[in-house]
Amino acid sequence: MALKEKMNHGRIIGAIIKVTTNPCINIFAKNAGLDFLLYDCEHGMIPFEKLHDLILMGNAIEIPSIVRVPELCRSEVSKALDCGATGVMVPMVETREEAMRMVDWSKYPPHGKRGYSGGANTGYKPSGGHKKNMEIINKGMISIAQVETTKGVENLESIVSVDGIDAIVVGPADLAISLGIPGEMANPLLIDHIRKIAKVTKSHQKAFGIIGGLPLLKQFKEELNIIINAIDTHILRDGFMKNVRELNQIFS
Repeated sequence: MALKEKMNHGRIIGAIIKVTTNPCINIFAKNAGLDFLLYDCEHGMIPFEKLHDLILMGNAIEIPSIVRVPELCRSEVSKALDCGATGVMVPMVETREEAMRMVDWSKYPPHGKRGYSGGANTGYKPSGGHKKNMEIINKGMISIAQVETTKGVENLESIVSVDGIDAIVVGPADLAISLGIPGEMANPLLIDHIRKIAKVTKSHQKAFGIIGGLPLLKQFKEELNIIINAIDTHILRDGFMKNVRELNQIFS
């Protein structure tokens, strides 16, 4: 089942990749049972050359990729998708106009205004077949608006109603900062805002997701379609700490 179809009919689970640039990460993800990898080009350190190789490997073994671009910028969206990504996530979406631009740049005509070029996004197949390629890519493309400010919440109805926006994902850390309660992931004010986002998103029959810790994900488990919890930097950090702790228990 394609990632978009699985998202719309249930749940997809992904992990954030910020620093890992070896394509074998896709094999680890597949063996673990993940549905996709989210390459974080907003906060992460992955250059486009490496992003291309990572996504190409993922597509070859059927681990789709979603790329969080640094900002709403045509060149960033276009390059990420031309690397072969199945989806794009834009942070800090706050208005309907921004959501419309995101759709324009992430989907081909007649749904958007994305410029056409063959390459990794078409599996490096022979040139030609533009119409068919555009139809196939549009059908599977996931355009995700990340809502993580109070302004975004205020304008949520107009954002989520944009045709071509497939999902809304909450960034709870930045939303808490915008609310003046940084780091307070259990604060009722934050929970109420997330609950509103979930309700409005689902009322428009769009997918809803959270990038967050287990307590927050558990609280919204009935509403979630997109689940993102693990980050490669955290996995590496925690793995090293666990190893040292276990060794100290033996040799201390």
